[in-house]
Amino acid sequence: MISLWLGIALLTLIALAIIFWPLVKNRRHQNDEPEVDRLQQNIQIFRERLSELERERDIGTLTDEHFIELKTELERSLLIDAENQGYFSPRLVLGRAQLISIILIALILPTASFGLYSYLGRADDLARSQWMQSWDNPFAQEELNLSEALARLESELEQRPENPEGWYLLATTRMNLNAFDAAVEAFQQVLKYLPENTPEYPAVMGQLAQAMFFASAGEMTAAIEQQLQATLRLDANEVTSLGIAGIAAFEQEDYVGAITYWERALTRAEGQAAESLKNGIERARAALTGVAVDEQAVTDLVEAESEAMAALSLYLDLDESILTEITADQSVFVFARPVGERMPITAMRLRVADLPTEIRFDDRNSMLPDVRLSDFSEVDVVARISASGQPEEGPGDFKGTLSSVKVSTDTAVMRLLISERVE
Repeated sequence: MISLWLGIALLTLIALAIIFWPLVKNRRHQNDEPEVDRLQQNIQIFRERLSELERERDIGTLTDEHFIELKTELERSLLIDAENQGYFSPRLVLGRAQLISIILIALILPTASFGLYSYLGRADDLARSQWMQSWDNPFAQEELNLSEALARLESELEQRPENPEGWYLLATTRMNLNAFDAAVEAFQQVLKYLPENTPEYPAVMGQLAQAMFFASAGEMTAAIEQQLQATLRLDANEVTSLGIAGIAAFEQEDYVGAITYWERALTRAEGQAAESLKNGIERARAALTGVAVDEQAVTDLVEAESEAMAALSLYLDLDESILTEITADQSVFVFARPVGERMPITAMRLRVADLPTEIRFDDRNSMLPDVRLSDFSEVDVVARISASGQPEEGPGDFKGTLSSVKVSTDTAVMRLLISERVE
């Protein structure tokens, strides 16, 4: 921070020097005022002498030729005198008003600069970054430095809580320190101040579910299930939530469910997360048959169980009347939910550009391990083009619905047409 303020002070001094230089230069020129007075006197003498020559010419004392000679000589003398004294160099003359203006600018400039930086600048973020750099100390005082930095971060967030980035930094640090209860509180603050329409919002919701899961020592609770459901409603393929759902299914010895969740998560996971998911899938496949067997044999078994699942097959299409009112990149949310209820059992997110298309809902699309499509004999199905990009229904959306659709293993493809405007 010291280097920052020194830099600002240096720039301010340079700006003041630029402003005051004309004033200093003008002070030096003020010493030339006697010479300026002398020039004015010479001009006055020139005019008086010229008037005398004109009168003498008029009364006939001087001939025209003699008058021109004397006038030329008089002009030459004035010009030589002016050049010798340097009178034709421009002089800046500052009045009282101009001097006051310069002084006021010199006073206002640094004050306004510091004020604007305090209001618009990111000094706090710079300070926080410098605090976090102290965590890289590999020696014995590392824990003390980390504690001090966290204390300062928490103090700042108490004073300025509208800072989702700061809360996220605190939450992830608490997770790394295995302080899961504190991490849950910090993630909740992130979601409080982070706009719901930001791309990061579903991922943070998934991280909150993960923190809650760790805080409960790996026990699936109703609160965690609700958090997972809310997250997957926003993004049906959110990696962290699918990972937790897979763990819960594995613990219940539902290995097919675990494989399904983890394979969905694997479509987005990268790096170490992807490797962990692959290892989990291998364990689930081995546990599914009791021994590690041929990969293709396990795949066939999973597919056979999938074919025996109760399911819904849908053909999503768009009514021609709405084609001019939608765009290719708008989100399309498809839900299956119990008849007469609003909470979805399964969900899928597509884009308008993907339609028309055929989709299938079965237990592999279930949003929670213990709430499955096959548990219901009938469901309502809704497909909605979202104007806001959010799964909640709002004005300007377009939707299509199918009511009391039977769930069975013998499913025919049903057409779901999106045509109704939401007012």
